[in-house]
Amino acid sequence: MRLWARRKSATLAGACVVSLLRTLRCCGFCGLPPTAANDPPRSLLNRIARATHDVYCGFALAERGDMDTLARVMFLLLCHVTSIAKQIVFMARASRIAKLVQNFDDMAYNPEETTRKDLLIKRAQGASRLGAAYAGTAALTCALWTIFPFLARLGGTRVMFALWVPFAYYSWPEFLIVLLYTHYATSLVAIANTTMDAFIATILGQCKTQLTILKMDFESLAERANERARETGEQVGAAAAALLVRCIKHHHKICDTSREVQAIFGGAVLLQFGIGGWILCMAAYKIVSLSVASLEFVSMVMFLMCILTELFLYCYYGNEVAVESAQVSDAVYGMEWMGPDGVGKEVRRALPFVICCSAGAARRPLRPAAVFIPLSLETFVTIIKSSYTFYAMLRQTQH
Repeated sequence: MRLWARRKSATLAGACVVSLLRTLRCCGFCGLPPTAANDPPRSLLNRIARATHDVYCGFALAERGDMDTLARVMFLLLCHVTSIAKQIVFMARASRIAKLVQNFDDMAYNPEETTRKDLLIKRAQGASRLGAAYAGTAALTCALWTIFPFLARLGGTRVMFALWVPFAYYSWPEFLIVLLYTHYATSLVAIANTTMDAFIATILGQCKTQLTILKMDFESLAERANERARETGEQVGAAAAALLVRCIKHHHKICDTSREVQAIFGGAVLLQFGIGGWILCMAAYKIVSLSVASLEFVSMVMFLMCILTELFLYCYYGNEVAVESAQVSDAVYGMEWMGPDGVGKEVRRALPFVICCSAGAARRPLRPAAVFIPLSLETFVTIIKSSYTFYAMLRQTQH
């Protein structure tokens, strides 16, 4: 386990975001160290992403009278809008994000017990798999979007790209230039956008894992206090009091991390929720007109899967943090307060304070939110219902 952690990060908790930050640096969407703020390749990639947003805007304005064509471009344009919003957050608040990541190297987040280490390793491995699978699906979707027009052009069909281009691309050289540009730009944005989503979700997932560790620490406090007393020779009560203080500080750190995530990314996630429904609506409007046996249909299904995953990640991990936070108070009540192997009179004196704090945590558990919208499974269901409502209204206006 130590060798695995050493290869990936200085600590097991910090290892969960290493692969995601590496991908964001390669895409040019992350200003965290060691990438310099004025790195020329990153600036070039950012210009390409913004230029792509501009040409989508130009095409949308030119075709705003044609609903079918507008639906074709709007779901891509809206994806670029949410991607740029998150990119601005990563650039403008790079120092706060860097501090957030560095906090995972704190000793409170990296316990020595084997069972706790196993949880941290699973979290890091799961984050790496999530980032790779999510970004891979987005890249495959963009590849299908490139193959489909290429095959159509080979078949003699005139291809019109869903973006504004200042020149005609009837001949093969111009067509290939536009095709390669759209593939590169959309793949860049897709991989970076999905990785940013995975990064935010992974931090929430790490908060959930830390709450699980904290719950285990509370439940085994008496046992660990007796073991520490035998090893150090101190009184059981004093050992239990020291462990209790450590648990309380750990809980405060988790709360601070969760609130900082909300403060940094809350606005961008709120925009994602607001636009996500329209993206699903426009994509659904587009997909119903496609042949089920076509590559374009397959690519649109994969695109819908990416958008649904994007929204679900925030809601799922936010919900997990809230549920796990509420269970911490149950772990406090489940401690072995009395008996010869209990926590000792020093901790029992603090019983009213601890119970008061745990009761408050039960009434007001950590509830990550996108500003004022809670990250919960209920929110995800609401977005899906709203998307269907928008879609039904859009279809009715066309008949």
